[in-house]
Amino acid sequence: MAEAAVWKATGRSGDHNGVNHVEYELLDSAQKRVSLAKTNVSSIEKDGVKIEPDDQETLWFSEANATKKYKFNVVTLAGTTYETELNWTQPNPPKPEPTEWDTLIAEKIALAKGLGIMGVWNPKQGYKLTKEYSRIAEIDKRLWELVK
Repeated sequence: MAEAAVWKATGRSGDHNGVNHVEYELLDSAQKRVSLAKTNVSSIEKDGVKIEPDDQETLWFSEANATKKYKFNVVTLAGTTYETELNWTQPNPPKPEPTEWDTLIAEKIALAKGLGIMGVWNPKQGYKLTKEYSRIAEIDKRLWELVK
């Protein structure tokens, strides 16, 4: 039967290959640190995926990991199994890719402002004959298709 354990942030963090990592220590039910070094553990799994133990006694968790609850299973060389979860919130989640709708709206606004027909009304002479104005009409058609 697995023993309960908890992750505790140590307050330390550091960069590895351009990605910040946050340090956690694994504490057993007596609040004693369980070393994660290969001299103490035979296996570590994160959500069922094996992590190769190294010389570190603690877990350095990448900030690139998505926000979710991660399940860990740690087995010591003495045969003790620890099951624990790390409820992780990504500090700087990546911005979602803009949708086609968002991209088209931004392009239309930029074109209209460049022609002087949006914001401060100061239209360029002959603006209706420009390729920019034609592009605005194309954008409007595509936006209509997206709305349908």
